[in-house]
Amino acid sequence: MNLTPLPMDSQSVGVLHSRLGEDVAIYHPLGYRFETLVNNGLVDAVIVDSVDGFSQLGRWRDFLSRDLGLDQRNLAQYWLDGCPEKLERNISSLADWNCMREEVTLVAIPSGNAQGHLKGLILVPDIDSKCYCKFPSPLRKSAIHRDFIYNVTYEAISHAYHEWGARRIGITHLSRSKCNGQYEYALTMCQVEVMFHFCAEHRGMESFAFLDCTEGNIPLRLVDYYNSKADIGCHRPIKTKRLEYWGIDFIDLTW
Repeated sequence: MNLTPLPMDSQSVGVLHSRLGEDVAIYHPLGYRFETLVNNGLVDAVIVDSVDGFSQLGRWRDFLSRDLGLDQRNLAQYWLDGCPEKLERNISSLADWNCMREEVTLVAIPSGNAQGHLKGLILVPDIDSKCYCKFPSPLRKSAIHRDFIYNVTYEAISHAYHEWGARRIGITHLSRSKCNGQYEYALTMCQVEVMFHFCAEHRGMESFAFLDCTEGNIPLRLVDYYNSKADIGCHRPIKTKRLEYWGIDFIDLTW
């Protein structure tokens, strides 16, 4: 499980004990730059919310584009043209398009760079995306819709694992409030539950990393909680439809 030479203490590393008898490292590497985590082998695929601009994706876009072998949007021309709603094969365009879709869609971009460190990037909708509005909470308006977060996270991990052979997956918190240090623990719990369910059915996962931009999240405490549970439940499959375009997989989820 020693995947990286980065010096992390016990506050940054946990262990998921899977029902298959395997131990999977869970990292919460606060204080490390995203590029450092990737270049040191801690992350080989990234799942990130589809929010460009002043966001984690916006800060990582230059590095991600270089590592994956992608061109970037010509921002000057884009603004001169009046910000047209034209889908292009770059991270900015794909993220904007996915954020405004009414369907729940994953945009899975495989690496086209043989010298890159990442196997791919998956853009997923978050709780501020347009598609999330049609999932009202059965409890209260502000509550997290667990099925949404669970299914988006599970299918993204499953794609990275099966299609790209990814075994060290990094994932962001799927809420924009994280930029202010406000984390929805119910959302994090859904992500942790997915990891336990996935590792209960799939061998060989090496690690997951919670790529938080500020302090305040508690993924390792939730990992300990699930390790202590006698019954963690199991995954229930949903329907997916996949379309390939530009070498990118667009995966629609329905449940």
